[in-house]
Order: sequence, then C-alpha cells, then structure tokens
Amino acid sequence: MANKRVIARSIRWLLPLLISGLVIWLVLRTIDFQAFLFHLGKIRWQTLVYATIVYFASYTLRVFCWYLLLRQKVTFREAFFTMGVGYLLNNIFPFRLGEIGRTVMLDDSGRISPFEVLSSVVMERIFDVFLAALFIIGVFPRVFSSGYDQSLILVTFFLATIGLVVLFLLAKYRHQIAAWLTQRGARSQFLREWLIPKISLTLEGFSVLTDLKTFLLAFGSLMLSWWLAFGQNFLIFSSISKQPPFWWMVFVLSAGAFGAALPSAPAGLGVFEGVMVASFAVLGVSAEIAFTHAIVTHAMSILYASLIGLVGLRRRGEALFTFVQRVLKRSPRARGVE
Repeated sequence: MANKRVIARSIRWLLPLLISGLVIWLVLRTIDFQAFLFHLGKIRWQTLVYATIVYFASYTLRVFCWYLLLRQKVTFREAFFTMGVGYLLNNIFPFRLGEIGRTVMLDDSGRISPFEVLSSVVMERIFDVFLAALFIIGVFPRVFSSGYDQSLILVTFFLATIGLVVLFLLAKYRHQIAAWLTQRGARSQFLREWLIPKISLTLEGFSVLTDLKTFLLAFGSLMLSWWLAFGQNFLIFSSISKQPPFWWMVFVLSAGAFGAALPSAPAGLGVFEGVMVASFAVLGVSAEIAFTHAIVTHAMSILYASLIGLVGLRRRGEALFTFVQRVLKRSPRARGVE
C-alpha cells in the first residue's frame, strides 16, 4: 500500500515535468539559435522599461479585482503582496501551490477565512476563462476561415458562463442553502460542526456576485488588466516584428490562458513557450520570433511577480522556506507573530 502511494506521488510530480520537457524539446528542435539571438538583440532597453510599467499597471488592476472579490476584508496592500507570494510559489512548485499559499497568508490576518479566500480565487479563475474565451471568439473570424470548427472555444465559453450563473445562484440563496444543510446534518456531528460551517463560509465568499456594482467593478478591472497585458505584449513584439496587428496579441494571450491549464513544470516552463510558438505559427510568425517573444514576456512575468512575492514575505519577516512548510501543512501562523 505504501509503495503504491509512493509510486502515485512520484507520477504526480514527474508527469508535469515530463510534459514540460517534451514541449521544450519539440520547440527547441525547430529553433535556429542564431536567429533567436538576432531577434533578442532587437529589443531595446527602453521597450523593456515601458513594458515593465505596463506590466505593473496590469498587475495592480488584477489585484484590485481580487481585492473586491475578497469584499475588502483585507487591505489592498495585503492583497497586492499576497498575490505576489502566490505567484512566487507557483513559479517554484507545481500543482498551483500558490493558490493554497494565498489562503494561508490571508488566514494569518484573522479577518477572513481560508474558504472565503478560496472562493475569491475560484471567481477570479472563472472570470479569466470567461474573458479568454470571449476574446478568442472575437478574433476567430480574423484568424480562421468561417468553416473552422469553433466548438471547443464555444463550449468553454458556455461552461464559463454557466459557472458564473451557478456561482451567482449559490451566492443569492446561500442562507437558504446553509439552513437546508443545517437541517439535514443536525444529527451528524461531523456535518454540523465541521463540514457545514466550511460550506457556509465558502458560499459567503461568493456573496460579492450579488452586489452588481462591486461585481461590475471587479470584472471591469480584470478586463482592463487583460487589455494592458495585450499592450505590454504588443510593445515587446513590435520590437521584433514590423507593424504587427494588435489583435494578434489578443489571440495569442487568450490561447495561452487555455494552455496554462495543462500540467507543466513550475511557472509553466516549456508549456507557455510551446503554446505561444504554436499560436504565433497559426498567424504565420516564424518559430524564432515567437520563441523570442515568449522568452522575454515569460521572464518578465516570472521575475516581477517573484520579486513582489519576496518583498511580501520580507515585510512579514518570514523566510520563504518557512512559509512553504506552513503551506504544505495548511497551517496559519500563530496570532500576534509579525
């Protein structure tokens, strides 16, 4: 039994690494490295500065969206650095450990439960899928002929829409659902004292969807964050390729959002580059140009998000290794420890 668990755990860790390794091999075998270095040298430092400014603007708007989804139970500064810590963990470890890191970090404040934090992360992810599908649907006529099968994207868009509707209904009728669960679980101590309170807190986290003003502000902030990300990519790609259409960035980044769902090494290494190269190939862009763009944008994202996360941990006086141990154990820090 123990051996089976070890094997299962090993496969769980190795599979993402194997997928990333395979994608990296497939990409690198098509790359002319002299051409790659040539295109890399075309990017001016001024472009990187402008792209950096736009990146932080996009990041800040995404944080603002999450801050609203958290119903402002924490400060904007806490949300800003906590999101960075989450990205830092995702850049180091597989399996989206950063999402758990967010819940542990904000649970330390004592002002919001980890289940409410988890609800906010789920909503943010559904918003992202909805927007990615919406953007791809918008540019599909430009990319493909009318006869191209769009069923996968349409199904994804439909499922994301259904997900939003379901979350709204759960939020709207959360009190009735909690009362019904309490009535049903009255005879079970496990249900009454452990499961039902956690479900109630999770449903409470979705309550922001019932506030139309907050919902629109959060959704609008995330949409604007996406557009700034398109702009950042456009700045970089324009240094490599002459006069690219702006909608290329819309298509490539939206497609990349779906590629990010694939199992991969930490930070999406390999898979991100592979999806970018494949998406640009559909547009007739050479593998060398696409790979150059992917490497630069990915490196910027990893570097800046990780720096924000490290600063966030530094502000708390907590070492990265210590925090990772707490995340793996799902344990909050002792109250009053700063």
